Amino acid sequence: MLSLLDNMAIGMFAILVIGIGYYFSKKQKNMEDYYLAGKSLPWSLVVGTLFATWYGAGGFVGFIGYAATYGFAAWTVWCVVAHAVRIPLALYVGPKAHVRTDLSIPDLIESLYGKKAAIIAAIFMFCTCVCIGDVLASGKIASVCWGLDIVVGAAIIVAVTCLIAALGGLMGVAITDMIMFASMLIFGNMIIPGLFDQVGGFAGITKVFEQNGIMDMLHPTKGMDLFTMVNLVVLSFGAYADPAFYQRFSAADSAKTARRALLTCFPLWITFDMLNVFMGLIVAAMKPGVDPEIAYFQIALGALPAGIRGLFIVGILGSIISTMDSYYLIGGSTIVNDIFIRIKGKEYFTEKQKLLYTKIAVFFMGALGLGLAFRFKLIFDGVIWINSINYSVIFIPVLFGLLYNGKKTEFGGLCTMAAGFITFEALKLAKFSLVPPLLVSYIVSTIVYLIANQYGEDRSENGLIVND
Repeated sequence: MLSLLDNMAIGMFAILVIGIGYYFSKKQKNMEDYYLAGKSLPWSLVVGTLFATWYGAGGFVGFIGYAATYGFAAWTVWCVVAHAVRIPLALYVGPKAHVRTDLSIPDLIESLYGKKAAIIAAIFMFCTCVCIGDVLASGKIASVCWGLDIVVGAAIIVAVTCLIAALGGLMGVAITDMIMFASMLIFGNMIIPGLFDQVGGFAGITKVFEQNGIMDMLHPTKGMDLFTMVNLVVLSFGAYADPAFYQRFSAADSAKTARRALLTCFPLWITFDMLNVFMGLIVAAMKPGVDPEIAYFQIALGALPAGIRGLFIVGILGSIISTMDSYYLIGGSTIVNDIFIRIKGKEYFTEKQKLLYTKIAVFFMGALGLGLAFRFKLIFDGVIWINSINYSVIFIPVLFGLLYNGKKTEFGGLCTMAAGFITFEALKLAKFSLVPPLLVSYIVSTIVYLIANQYGEDRSENGLIVND
């Protein structure tokens, strides 16, 4: 439980980020101001918001939980591959995305495969934006820190997050993300040196692992089964279909800024991941057999004095809120701009109505996340589940839309989406476990894409080819 001093620090943090959101709510004139910050984000803000958005509960607390379960393999497999596959995203896709007027992935899909495909993509994409992993983490934090029911605690944190996103738009989110970026780096990791020394360094960790027969945790790959490895590698390519990356690319003040910002994030991400792996090993050594995510909070809060505990929770909440506010903003815009307006027509909505409906939709995103999050035990499991469904539908159409020079048609796009989703769901229902169902879905989708796009009117001239 936290002291009065701890809660005062957390309360001041909440007031600060809500105040920033309120300040920028007065500067919004249209959807471009709200959703893309008027395309004016400088390098520093793009770096901060990209870093903070990527490290939500899944990337921070969830990754520590995976490191406590799989050891160094969590870093070798997930971190190295996940960041390596983003290099083309930084060098080629990001700068090209900036010069387009598209606001979202569904806009790109509509230009290549038609309105129906765009609406389908938008529906699946907004489901990803409910951030169930972060909602679950919010509940666990509230339970450990304040003794609240896990759902009630999550609802309070989600409500604050929705308020930030609804008020401030992307500029408000980007400014608060910078604060949370610093909070994560400083306060979220300040316990590691002391705990590492307390557990006896690598010698102490090795001794515990030997006693428990889990020495594979210290091997680069042996601590993780092959199925999980392949599944994580497949999921790592999902960045190409992640709406947050495209939003930040479009909101940067130049194409050069978009490229430099993402390249800057790579060394920061790699370093932060390694710190999280060390924390995961410490958790596994100090509390073997305990839910690693709960154990992490218990260890951290037990090691810190009053007042400092509050700053640590600010760092953890910063990682969660910075992700949820970004994706709730994207999800709210997706519901209004990419679904309702496509169905009804732009002429039925004024800019003022778009802003109002999007802000209402942000709170709907939070409510939906609360309804889905508590079916999972581990945060990262929830992240994998919701992202896998989304990627099975839109990853191949988006990837080929960006990189493929061949013919692209409405028929091909719709068939590819259907094939990916049906394949993934059928294999999941059949409990297929030889290889990850998402990998099979990608293979089937690719075959269907290359065949089905031979039929119908070619729309490829509307694409965003990045290999020139």
